[in-house]
Amino acid sequence: MRCILIILLLPVIVFAAPKPESVTKGNLSATDWQYIARKVATGEDKWLAVVPTLALKVNRQQANQLKDALSTALPINTKGVLTVLHELDSKTWPERRGTDIVCVLKVMKVGKKADSYYIDTRLALLDEPTGAEYLWNLEGVWEEAKRGSK
Repeated sequence: MRCILIILLLPVIVFAAPKPESVTKGNLSATDWQYIARKVATGEDKWLAVVPTLALKVNRQQANQLKDALSTALPINTKGVLTVLHELDSKTWPERRGTDIVCVLKVMKVGKKADSYYIDTRLALLDEPTGAEYLWNLEGVWEEAKRGSK
């Protein structure tokens, strides 16, 4: 019986998920924001493209979710994320704190995940001509975090 209920509700769940073309038009629930953040974190261009529009109406918590998602997406789609960051930095948006910190969020605490993120992101930024400023930030914070852990 439980399986039948899940099967019947699956289409509703699938169709209820926000789409990139609709997320900028209405009010979004906390669940919608979590879903959007997961999608942005994949680095898919269609989800990255809506970030600047979403950034105009976010609160601080949502801005932090977007920054974390962009940080996750940076080594996956470096060019796409840097394009979004440059656009965000060229405009005024309510929670404009820290687009320059996106690349360093994951290396502030030393550990295996930070090591892996540092290596992947450093290599990705080295391959991207517009990534020099972000690479410089990444290197600086990485060195500080390593010194602080000793």
